[in-house]
Amino acid sequence: MREQVPRCHRGPVLTTVAPGLPVSAHSVLDVVPQLPGQSAAAALRETAEVALAADDLGYRRFWLGEQHGVRGVGGAAPAVLAAVLAARTDRIRLGAGGLLLTTHQPLVVAEQFAALAAAYPSRIDLGVGEQRSVAPSTAAALAGGARDSFPQRLDELCGFLRDGTPGRAPVGDVRLSLAGLPPPVFVLADHAGTAMTAAVRGLPLFLSHHTAASVTPAAVAAYRDHFEPTGPKVRPYLAVTVGVVAADSEEEAFARFAEYVRVKTRLAAAGPRVTSGELMALLEPPLTGRERGRAERLLDDPGHIVGSRATVAAGLGALVASTTADEVMLVPLAFDGIIRSAILRTVAAGLTRIVRTVPRHTPPLIATA
Repeated sequence: MREQVPRCHRGPVLTTVAPGLPVSAHSVLDVVPQLPGQSAAAALRETAEVALAADDLGYRRFWLGEQHGVRGVGGAAPAVLAAVLAARTDRIRLGAGGLLLTTHQPLVVAEQFAALAAAYPSRIDLGVGEQRSVAPSTAAALAGGARDSFPQRLDELCGFLRDGTPGRAPVGDVRLSLAGLPPPVFVLADHAGTAMTAAVRGLPLFLSHHTAASVTPAAVAAYRDHFEPTGPKVRPYLAVTVGVVAADSEEEAFARFAEYVRVKTRLAAAGPRVTSGELMALLEPPLTGRERGRAERLLDDPGHIVGSRATVAAGLGALVASTTADEVMLVPLAFDGIIRSAILRTVAAGLTRIVRTVPRHTPPLIATA
C-alpha cells in the first residue's frame, strides 16, 4: 500500500514552458552576502537593490536561502527578509529558498508564511528543505524541538496550511492564525531521497544543482518516475539552481568568478576565533596561483556557468535540455551587490536580446484587499 500523505494547497497550476526559457522562467537565489567590516544594514540594502533589479528585468521569483553560522552569509531569517523585500518590490515573487524545516516548528513556519501571503497575495513562495550539516548547538539554539524527520515535518506543515484555509477544520485543536489562501510549497533537494519525498506528495521540486550537480540526474529520474498528481491538472514541476557569473567578455567573467572563489576560500579557511579586523586583512588581494587553479577547476563543475552573455545563454539552454527543467534559479556568484545585479542584467540581455525595465509604482506595505 502506498503511503498516504497530506497534500499542500499549491495555488495556481504552473504551466509548462518551452526549452530555451525566457527571463520570466528564470529566478534568483540570494543569501545576503556580508563581508567582514560590512554592516548588516549595508548588506540588506545591497540585497534589496539586487531584488529590485531582478524585479525590473522580469525574473519570476527572488528567494532567500537560510544558513546559520556561515561566514560571509547573512541570510538566516528568510521570512523576515521576504517581508522586507516584498515591501520594496511590486511584481516579483518573494520567499524562502531552503527554509530549514528540520530546525523549525512547522506551525511557526505556517503562521509566518500565512501572514506574508495575506499581506502580499500571489507573491509569496515557501521553499523548504532539510539541512543535515547544521551544528547541534545551532540546531538547539533554533529551538527546533524534537528532531522529527523532514517528511514528518513537511506533512505537518502541509496539514496546517491546507486545513487552515477558510471553511476547513483546524488540525486537532490548533487553528492557523491569519489563514487565507496559503503560499505554494516547494521542496528543495540535494539528493534523490528528498526528490522522492516531493514526488509522492505531488509537490514542485527545486534541485540544488549548484551544490550537488553529480546527483542531479538521479534526483530528476526519481522525481519524474515517482510523481503522484494530487488532481487532474497537477503535473511534475522541476526547477534547478545553477551558479552563474556573466559579463561582457569571457575574461571579465572569469576574473569575477576567480575573485568570488578567492574570498569564499579565505573565509572558509579562517579559524573560528579570528577577529573581523584579521578577516579584513586576510581578504586583501592579490589572487594566489592556488586560488586561480581552484577557480579554473570549478569551471568544469556542471553546477557553474561562467562566461559572456552568449556563453551563459547557451549554457542555460543546455542545462534545460539535459534536465528537462521548467525553471532555472540563478545563483549570482558575487559578494558585491552591484556585481550580482550586473550578472542578472547580462543574463537577461543574453536571453532576450534587450533589457526591458518596466516603470514601477510604490506598493502598499500591506495589501488592501
